[in-house]
Amino acid sequence: MPRSLLCVLLPLLLGAGATQVPYPMPPDDSTERWVSALLGDDRSERTYAARLLRSRVRLAVRKAERSDPGSLTYGEALAALDGFDALVAPACLQALGAPGATGPCADVLGLLTTPEAVAPLEALLAKEGRGAPRCRTRRRIERALERIEGASPARTDP
Repeated sequence: MPRSLLCVLLPLLLGAGATQVPYPMPPDDSTERWVSALLGDDRSERTYAARLLRSRVRLAVRKAERSDPGSLTYGEALAALDGFDALVAPACLQALGAPGATGPCADVLGLLTTPEAVAPLEALLAKEGRGAPRCRTRRRIERALERIEGASPARTDP
């Protein structure tokens, strides 16, 4: 085989094999993925998703509270909170009684001050017997209710 033909074919053969090497896909870390995990059947994944969503909501609330109104950080935090209101709050309302998600979901609903959550949270508090929330979860539900009622527009301050 002529040397010039080998010099032309060798890089083509090696290059063709190198371009078909699959690259690993980055993990899906979107809010939608964790909302679907929150509504899923796997208890450990549901608990992890509830805790992760709680930390994301808490971070957005903290950014909104600590930044100056009108700043870029404040606008980003408000946009994130709007997205959480649309995606996470309805999912937390559905997963409120699920094992492993009750406490973190109560925290999320309190942080977002979701007024639709008052009735389900009060129903959880009124539950007695086997399905009643434990002491720590009960405190979290009460704290969420206090936050929601404290942020209600019906409240009048002098």
